[in-house]
Amino acid sequence: MDMKKGEQLELRGDGKLPSILVRADNLAEGVREAILRCYDFGARVETPKHKRGGSLGYDGSIEINVAFPDSEPKVYNPADVDSPTGDMQYILEVTHGIHNHWKKTPQEPLLWGYTYNERFVDQIPFILQRIKNEWEEKGRITGRDYQFTIWRPGEDIILEQEDAPCWQRGQFRFIQNQEGEIVMNYFTDWRSRDLLKAWNQNNLAQVELMKLFRDKTSAMLKIPIELGNYIDHSSSLHLYGLYVDNDGLEEKIELMRKMEPDTIIGSSEFRFTEMSEMGSKEGLMRLIAAQSDAESKGHGKQQSRQKLEELGYNIETFPYPTEWDTWPKSWDA
Repeated sequence: MDMKKGEQLELRGDGKLPSILVRADNLAEGVREAILRCYDFGARVETPKHKRGGSLGYDGSIEINVAFPDSEPKVYNPADVDSPTGDMQYILEVTHGIHNHWKKTPQEPLLWGYTYNERFVDQIPFILQRIKNEWEEKGRITGRDYQFTIWRPGEDIILEQEDAPCWQRGQFRFIQNQEGEIVMNYFTDWRSRDLLKAWNQNNLAQVELMKLFRDKTSAMLKIPIELGNYIDHSSSLHLYGLYVDNDGLEEKIELMRKMEPDTIIGSSEFRFTEMSEMGSKEGLMRLIAAQSDAESKGHGKQQSRQKLEELGYNIETFPYPTEWDTWPKSWDA
């Protein structure tokens, strides 16, 4: 047998990708449970970047249903490896497209091949118009076509696209409950996802997007709308073999099993206040706004607070765009 093909053959099982369902009250509980189930039941596979002799990763088709997506705790500390500033930047990238201009060009070939926001933002006004029309004509918003897509076949299937989008689709569903209230549920579909180091940050942003869309729809129709389930599905949600070899994944899993969940989870509010260099969400947005302003003036990307202050910025008072506190203006088109 070809030893390269037979590498760690005893771990590979029947070659069938398992389907795993996780139900949780909040994001932190969801990612913790998903990590444990992926480790326990996931198929053992290599990634496209796997090196011979390295450990196989863990992989599964995993759906995580979060019942109260805006409730704390939202952060599971082992699964959010970025700084509070990085988390806030990522949220604003997804919701408001603050870095849509960071796409690669012949002059800057190392930038991104896409951003999520620039892929879906121009679809949102059409979804809102469909919802508005159905409400006015039928008195209900039970449509199953309030969705947007990220994948662009002409761009993403070609060989030159080395890092195709992980996120594929978003969908909103409005259901009436027994009290007569309208409840908005939000679905996202992903082709591939890093469970340990990406899922939690991804979904901090997705829950903010969910809330913005709920607020916009509620204001447009002049009716209250409750938040429902956030349902996240990944065709491949995985733990890399590199995490076994380099990051002590097996030891982390055993620690997770021994410790009470509440001892290693955290509030997103705590991250953005007590753990943040700026002490508040608003402070972080002022810092990010100053970084963007400095970049536009030729001082480079993501300058530190110290460098910005050397350039003359007063970070404590620097204004950030008012729409960062609400939905983007483009949604009003």
